[in-house]
Amino acid sequence: MKTVKEQLAKLKLLVSTKTISRAASTWAVYKTDTDPTTVSEKLDLLGKVSSLTGKCSDVILHYPADFRTKEDVEKVTKSLKKNKLKPVTVMADLHVPRKRGVLNHRLMYGTLSSPYPEIRVASVNQVLSAMQVMRDIKCRQIGLWIPDGIDSPGEKNSVDMLFGILKGLRQIGMKIRKSENMLLGFSPFNPSFCATAVPDWGTASWLCRETDQSCKILLDTASLLPGESLESVTIALLHQKMLGRLTLSDNKLGMGAMPAGSLDAGALFRLFLNLLMAEAAELCTLEDTSIELRVDSRVGSTVENVLTAVENTEYALARASLVNLDELKTAQSKPDPTAANRILRDAFVTDVRPVVASWRKDNKLPEDPIAEL
Repeated sequence: MKTVKEQLAKLKLLVSTKTISRAASTWAVYKTDTDPTTVSEKLDLLGKVSSLTGKCSDVILHYPADFRTKEDVEKVTKSLKKNKLKPVTVMADLHVPRKRGVLNHRLMYGTLSSPYPEIRVASVNQVLSAMQVMRDIKCRQIGLWIPDGIDSPGEKNSVDMLFGILKGLRQIGMKIRKSENMLLGFSPFNPSFCATAVPDWGTASWLCRETDQSCKILLDTASLLPGESLESVTIALLHQKMLGRLTLSDNKLGMGAMPAGSLDAGALFRLFLNLLMAEAAELCTLEDTSIELRVDSRVGSTVENVLTAVENTEYALARASLVNLDELKTAQSKPDPTAANRILRDAFVTDVRPVVASWRKDNKLPEDPIAEL
């Protein structure tokens, strides 16, 4: 069994430029004077997070929010290099209306499934443009979330809606090169419709397979259906070899997302426990598991909230690493649920802060990143 420090060394965390931005509420965006206003300022702050934690040097960028022109690409490339950051994904954001051009307010009726043919064509072209920018910054992964749905039963034909998405994804898939791959995000309650175009994990997996063999699912832990188990969904996607990335956050807000582990530390502990069990079963490896920290700060310091997310995630992994998987399996095989639950409880209530601080000290990092900030 690997030590806690060995597991912490294997943990790779990603962050998005949106993570360092200020989230909106239903009423307003409460920006402060210290909030970043440009992508370069965001990358400077993410560079600080990386230097304080030894994690999060891999970043996710958004098109067209972070760059549109060749000049923008050059600025982003310089900022990435300056802050020792690596671009791992470019998200093609289809859902934001533009001030000019075809992708305007009519996006309220959908993107790839829009009743307007020109919107469907422009949506595909938008992803292809994002793909070109992705190549310009030496990145190999394109990400996409499809926001389509209907607010009322008569608004659109559900059959045509799914046909439209399937056709658009196939067109996009044809442009993915062998050295590249794609992530398809699925969030059933983001937003919530009368009916969503992509209703469940099975449909999302099917669309991935129809798009390109490289296409995998981006699983947002804050967007589970009622009664759904995060561990069960994660393990099912690993069995199918369809899990492309985990996006961690705690979210019970209408807008914004709390750092993972803020509201339910137990869920984060169980997630990492299941990842370690999946690793033991050779379904995955921790170092190859892509984990994004999603934080949309509505209140407080955006940087401190990201550091909190890193801290909570490291603590959850450390606690999970204390579980003797052989002893747990023996108790479960008898079966002896009382003994098994005690093994998990003892690990969860253990104070892992000293060992995490020691790991940071070994790696010449601040033992308390927030205090150092």
